[in-house]
Amino acid sequence: MQEKIIEIIVHILSEIKNSKHIHELDLNTLKGEGYTDAEINSAFAWLYSKIDAGESLFVESKKLNKSHRFFHKSEKNILTLEAIGYLIQLKELNIISDLDEEVILDKIFFLGYQKADIGEIKLIVASLIFNLEDKSDILGRLILQNNETVN
Repeated sequence: MQEKIIEIIVHILSEIKNSKHIHELDLNTLKGEGYTDAEINSAFAWLYSKIDAGESLFVESKKLNKSHRFFHKSEKNILTLEAIGYLIQLKELNIISDLDEEVILDKIFFLGYQKADIGEIKLIVASLIFNLEDKSDILGRLILQNNETVN
């Protein structure tokens, strides 16, 4: 479920980056793509929790000119082209930082993937974004079950 929430967050932040206001988003589009109310609510809950905590929705870019990382041959052998494109999209949307990208790539290597696609990237991004590895911060994570909603 967390991967689908990541997809929704990416969609919402893409729309915001394209100068749409959050209240202008068409939730029926997301529902039409097969996302459940619980998944959509979880994505919005995560976004609102970031705003409520005073955090930026986008990773702050400390550079004036944005350079692009070149992928090493060994990384290209393990990642599908779609996975590489997805990582680039996440960085362009400032959802992940340069350091986050390195952490994701390290995890792909350490987990021993022969070929990692977007699904594996989404799993790792979900663990970073939702702090799933920090077991001490259980209350800080807001992932709803299928039958829960945010009011």
